[in-house]
Amino acid sequence: MNLTDHAVEVLRRRPAGSGASAWTVGSGHAVGASYVLTAAHNVTTGPAPDEEVLVRRLDHREYRATVVAAGPPGGPDIAVLDVADEDFPRPPFKVAFARIDRSGITPVPDCWAMGFPGFNTHPAHAPDLPRLRDSVEVYGSVLPGFHIRRGLLHLETGAAPPAPPAGSARRSQWQGMSGAVVFVQDPVHGPLAVGVISGHHGPEGPSSLTVVPVTELAALDGSRGSQWWRQLGLGAWVTVRPRSPSVPSRPAVATGGRLALGRPSAHFTDREQEAAEATALLTRDLGESVPVVVLYGMGGVGKTTLARQLGHRLGSVFPYARVLVDLGGASEAAVSTDAAVVQLLGHLGVKPDLMPREPDERRRELRRILRQGPSLVVIDNAVSARQVEPLLPDAPGSAAVVTSRSALTALEGADLLPLDPLPDDEGLRLFERMVGSRAGFDREACRSIVTLVGGLPLAIRVTAAAAASPTLRRRPLSVLADRLAGNTTSLLGLRSGDTGLRSSFDLSYQLLREDTQGFFRCLGLLPGVDFSAEAAAGATELSAQRAEALLAELADQQLVEIRGEAVARYQLHDMLRLYARERAENEDPEPHRRATLRRAVQWYERSLAAWMSLPGAHERPPEDALAWYAQEHTNVQAGLRAAHESGEWDLVTALATSLYGLLAYRGRWEDLEAAKAWAVEAAREQHDGPAELGSLIHLAEARRLLGRTDGIVALYERALEITTERGDDGRRGWVLTHYGDFACQSGHPEEGMLRYAEAGRIYDAQGDTGARIWLAAHISDAQLQSGRPDEAVSTQEEALRLSRGRGNPGEEAWCAWHLALAYDAAGRYPEAVGTLGSAIAFHRAARDRGALATMLTALGRVQEHSGRPDLAREALREALALVRSLDAPSREEEIRAELARLS
Repeated sequence: MNLTDHAVEVLRRRPAGSGASAWTVGSGHAVGASYVLTAAHNVTTGPAPDEEVLVRRLDHREYRATVVAAGPPGGPDIAVLDVADEDFPRPPFKVAFARIDRSGITPVPDCWAMGFPGFNTHPAHAPDLPRLRDSVEVYGSVLPGFHIRRGLLHLETGAAPPAPPAGSARRSQWQGMSGAVVFVQDPVHGPLAVGVISGHHGPEGPSSLTVVPVTELAALDGSRGSQWWRQLGLGAWVTVRPRSPSVPSRPAVATGGRLALGRPSAHFTDREQEAAEATALLTRDLGESVPVVVLYGMGGVGKTTLARQLGHRLGSVFPYARVLVDLGGASEAAVSTDAAVVQLLGHLGVKPDLMPREPDERRRELRRILRQGPSLVVIDNAVSARQVEPLLPDAPGSAAVVTSRSALTALEGADLLPLDPLPDDEGLRLFERMVGSRAGFDREACRSIVTLVGGLPLAIRVTAAAAASPTLRRRPLSVLADRLAGNTTSLLGLRSGDTGLRSSFDLSYQLLREDTQGFFRCLGLLPGVDFSAEAAAGATELSAQRAEALLAELADQQLVEIRGEAVARYQLHDMLRLYARERAENEDPEPHRRATLRRAVQWYERSLAAWMSLPGAHERPPEDALAWYAQEHTNVQAGLRAAHESGEWDLVTALATSLYGLLAYRGRWEDLEAAKAWAVEAAREQHDGPAELGSLIHLAEARRLLGRTDGIVALYERALEITTERGDDGRRGWVLTHYGDFACQSGHPEEGMLRYAEAGRIYDAQGDTGARIWLAAHISDAQLQSGRPDEAVSTQEEALRLSRGRGNPGEEAWCAWHLALAYDAAGRYPEAVGTLGSAIAFHRAARDRGALATMLTALGRVQEHSGRPDLAREALREALALVRSLDAPSREEEIRAELARLS
């Protein structure tokens, strides 16, 4: 992001008869679209903005500006100008805005501003305009303890203007710096605008500058509903907290922010025309739109490589985030939209245990995060526009690159950029770059090789790696060309024109040792997108050390791509995966292939079961399980699908069982629906009634939460039928409770109460107090839904009484929470506050910040309902501090909204 190009002088013509010089000069900064920020006193005289205001760029060009918002005398000294001239160079980005955390006194370092003070004046270029000033940059720190009562900031800078000439007036040499925008260089978000300089102290030497926070824009008349407020993305302030200064203490050209693109190619070459065209499309009108570029072309043509390269090159344009998600194309490794959203949220820093639970919430959270700064989303291997649309950013200043085999013409507003195989001369340069000096001895052979592989970058890389193999590295390149010419078949199931790929793949495969060939064929059978060395070892019955050695050998031959930073992960290009699978089908017997797939899925199932078989794991999965699944979820789902398709019913049952707690805890309802639908089928194939029963209820739960209610009644009825057949009353009570929940959700609480009553009779007959207490929460929710809060109070008072005799403080706190909700609905506010107090004390002692925040939020609502807004704000502020410490943005936003409403 080149911010220096967009610093401007702000020129104001004084009203006639003012008794002063005709023009005043201040500073400003273009911050997005056609808008410039400056100080209000630069553009106003008295209560109203002056009629004639100009902005002057570094190239000396001047443009008329309109004051669209400015603080009144005595108000915030900050203003917004609109430069409507179409020739005004608009920034190809939108500046991100931030507020300073003033809860401590530690300085905020790495702050800077660029303006036009009087001491840097040069001769005028036009007689009717003020003398030209050159730019000055200053660096320093914001001291958060200064000017708190006045709501201003204090920028301490070591910059020292020269002393004024002898005998001249002792006015400040800083004059004209007012209006310059102060930026702080954040290590994650890049440059953030935090304020506008409004005052300066001391005529010379090191000084301090008074700064109006950008948050004061909210105080200007009509700001929040205005066009400029929306276009600049104001309101979603990033919070800047004190930290150790960076070295050196000055803004970087591009910080990169959140980066998850994979490694840039060391051999990227000869796509400069396409790269330039894509860059122009991605940055054109960026301040007013969300550009989307679709790179499309045949497999192996280099779409992903170009997309990644664009992401790495455009770090200065998209400093907040540059992230990639692989949708898997049309293969069995295809990624669902919700899984793609989860991947992107992970790349953007959302921790697994803080992921929003509902699919719609996750999509909203993705859009919310992407609105925080200029971001580039790379969507790889898309098949349809419908896949892509939910993943696109929606705030001007951000953009997306999509790669696909097809043009995706249904993607509204997208620019389509076809990628063809490299022309012979460009392909030759890529090949020569990879083989080095050997190319100079036989350029005709090099030309022949590039022609034989069809100019496809993937095939060129694989062939160049083959040239460096032990078998061929001392042979003339003409030998390589002859071998390629002998391989002219096409990959099965693909279009003609892929013979060049097949030729290069065949050559590299034939150069492998026999054991490496077998290992490569097995990799083609692995489910999912990428894999670890341990997963490959599990599928092939090798040690992890041996698997790593074979993977390194394949990577040397460009047959496997190494990904990941701290821990290596591996991936086959989809064309190489197809080739390896075809080889396996031709060379390995079906039982061998089936056993390989089974071992691969078993590795995922056993890894997961080791965690999820622990006590309480399905209610609160272990942190290690959550982190592992965040990395492997695409592969686990692909493995489950592959096991279902191959009829490995025991694996389907086992893997779906281990997945339930993780998917429910994460709110991955679409994945849970698919897993449990397959698990129901697997249980029926194995005549396993208990497994079918559990899967039926979980399938109904997933569909209920997804709002897909058709057929749910049949699932519950079949589950009840199984409990009758097996004489299992305990499980029947469990089914009836879930059946009642469905009735309540469908708007029939009375029907739900009938189901709960039948379940209650079963639990009473069995003497199952724990189940009775669990059921009470469902009953009281239905009573509240029916408008019977007094009955809900009675239900929960009895549940709490039962719980107090069981020696389970966590269960008591849970009952107290539900009882408080009932008291609140009944208008019994003092009792609600007192009951919540015990739950709050328990969670405070247990140091469970998430649960404590939930209790405090409930307390805030009770206090509000009881007419005590001050106490409500106090509880909500503590809850807000807790969720901030948990880095839970969606919960933080919810509590902030409640606090805003209360104020």
